[in-house]
Amino acid sequence: MFEQATLTNGPAGARAWTTFLGLSSQIALVSLAVLAPMVWPQMLPTAHILEILAPPLPPAPAPKPLGGEVKLRPSRPGMVKFNHGLYMPTHVPNSPVPIFEDEPAGPQIVGIPLGMGGPGGIPGSILSALENAVPVVPPPMVRPAPKPVDVAPAIPRLRQGGDVRLGALLHKAEPQYPSIAKAAHVSGNVELECVVGVDGHIKEVKVKGGNALLIRAAVDAAWQWVYAPSKLNGNPIEIITNLMFTFKLN
Repeated sequence: MFEQATLTNGPAGARAWTTFLGLSSQIALVSLAVLAPMVWPQMLPTAHILEILAPPLPPAPAPKPLGGEVKLRPSRPGMVKFNHGLYMPTHVPNSPVPIFEDEPAGPQIVGIPLGMGGPGGIPGSILSALENAVPVVPPPMVRPAPKPVDVAPAIPRLRQGGDVRLGALLHKAEPQYPSIAKAAHVSGNVELECVVGVDGHIKEVKVKGGNALLIRAAVDAAWQWVYAPSKLNGNPIEIITNLMFTFKLN
């Protein structure tokens, strides 16, 4: 029932021809609307431009002369002098006429104030006094010689053995068995090479061998060992010695 209400029952060829005819007519109408203004431009409507002309503005007032009104007064034949001291000829002469400016009245001072003394300058000025002054040469600076630096004698560092002997052991620290080494059932020896200073304390520690889980405990214990000061022929010395720490599980 729905198919009969929405679809036509005509033949398929007639429906295709009708569709083609409708599309062709629409394309023709659109093409005609586009091409008509290009072929017959006189058919386009004419646009009228509205022009508004504003009335001319009134003339601006004449500019006022700068410095007030300029008064001219004749001072020489054929010349006019302005208030600011310049001369202007009233007509073009046949031959050049020299112009001489009026010399100012009063005493004349030649030179520049506070300038150099002597010809063309003012005697007694500041620069003339500086020119005639005797230059003062400062004495040469002598730097004191640097003080000699006292160099402490180098302390010999010898390895233990023969006549080189360590002082008495004053403090001995036992290493703490690491808990991780106990859990892993690790035991063994850790050998260290230590440098004993002149004051009997350990100055340097170097690991020569041992399990990695036991080295830290051995090094911490070695730093706490203290010996009596060591000497050779009455002179303090540093001694290189080896320390062995043994870790055993109960």
